Amino acid sequence: MEGFSFYQPTKLYFGCGRLAMLGDLAASYGKSCLLVTTPNSEEVLRPLYDRVKAILKEAGVRFVHFDEVVPNPDIRGIEKAVRIVREEKLEVIIGVGGGSSLDTAKAVSLFWESEAIDWREVFSHYSSPSEDYELPGSRVLPMIAAPTTAGTGSELTQAMILSDQEHNDKECVYHRAAFPKAAVIDPELTRTLPPYPTAVTGFDAFTHAFESFVRELASPYTMLLAREAMREIVATLPKLVREPANMAYREIMSRAAAFAGISLSNASATIPHPLSEVIGGVTPRIAHGQCLACLYPGFLRFQIGKTPEKCAQVARLFDPGLLGASDGEAAARLPELMEAFLREIGLYNTLWNLGVTEEQYEEMRGNFVFNVLPFAPKETLLGILQAAYKGE
Repeated sequence: MEGFSFYQPTKLYFGCGRLAMLGDLAASYGKSCLLVTTPNSEEVLRPLYDRVKAILKEAGVRFVHFDEVVPNPDIRGIEKAVRIVREEKLEVIIGVGGGSSLDTAKAVSLFWESEAIDWREVFSHYSSPSEDYELPGSRVLPMIAAPTTAGTGSELTQAMILSDQEHNDKECVYHRAAFPKAAVIDPELTRTLPPYPTAVTGFDAFTHAFESFVRELASPYTMLLAREAMREIVATLPKLVREPANMAYREIMSRAAAFAGISLSNASATIPHPLSEVIGGVTPRIAHGQCLACLYPGFLRFQIGKTPEKCAQVARLFDPGLLGASDGEAAARLPELMEAFLREIGLYNTLWNLGVTEEQYEEMRGNFVFNVLPFAPKETLLGILQAAYKGE
């Protein structure tokens, strides 16, 4: 057997009701914290934020609430949060929310000592999930993640999706020190998520599992995690979209998203994720999971030729009737099986139908990433983007 590496430093606390331990957990790292969330004015999430504040207060942890996180978190918001941490002399960062809140919290914990952050340097330098980069300061602040969605996996990865919205730029930044110290995964926090965001985040988790599964960096360990995540998502996500209050389904999806995140942190993603960042940089209003859903049918038509045996395994998760088929026959079915799955969860769409203009599409096509991605020739990558734009 070939050797492999595996790294997962985050302490994982999983289960319904686990949020109650957040205060004592935070107190074990420090006496004061920055609580990072989306705006407190959001009626659905305000009761959760109030509950978190009460838990922190009961544990004797002083907190400052930074509630200015936006989708595709902008670097200017991160800079503001960094200033608050230094001015208030805070010791711990807590992110509560979806991927944007967690990524913001991770970035603050990593860059908190920087009075002036050179984002061009950050985006160009911290660009590999496997490199062991130097710290940008003397140390990082401990960060605790409490996700309210089952999908991004940010609570268990070293990656942060950050945006310079002034320049329509969206990048993935990596640093091993950005792994949260702890992740409190309480499926009850996902209970209020409506069907569409449930589908969007759930499909994001599927893509983490699939892409890390087919990557050459995959190991027997990550493949076990990814395969189990995909199996649970394929079986559960359509049912959860129809029954969003079903807590048994919520728990399964939270577990699957965690497995997918751990696999992703070690084996990394492939074509759809950098392309989705290109799309999101130009049209940040389109959810990340929806961008991925637009890309996947075209991407799979390429991938089945590259990794037919692995694609066959995934096709059989969708259709067990393919167990008797050859790998080539099973893999060939995967694109149509994916399209049917996307229709079932309400994500089958094109960028054109979502309102992306010809001008925006041309801006996407001109992104430098098509000249540097190592996964396929430029013409193939542009073809996948074209399929996402208007279908085939």
